[in-house]
Amino acid sequence: MCDSARCPQATHHPCHRPVWAETATTTKAFLTQLSPTRRTERARLEADYSRAQRVLAEIDATAQNAGQEQ
Repeated sequence: MCDSARCPQATHHPCHRPVWAETATTTKAFLTQLSPTRRTERARLEADYSRAQRVLAEIDATAQNAGQEQ
């Protein structure tokens, strides 16, 4: 999954939203099931979840701005 924070050529469009939303949902589910002793895995999943949330916010903001321009 392309991410503009990792690749300057990446773009996010409304058609990408379902994939990122599913990733966020799945990652959140894994986070709730991890035991407290799994610190390394928790940190990795929290970073993945934050990334997905950020991309979703970017997609939503872009879609909202595009709707206002019309």
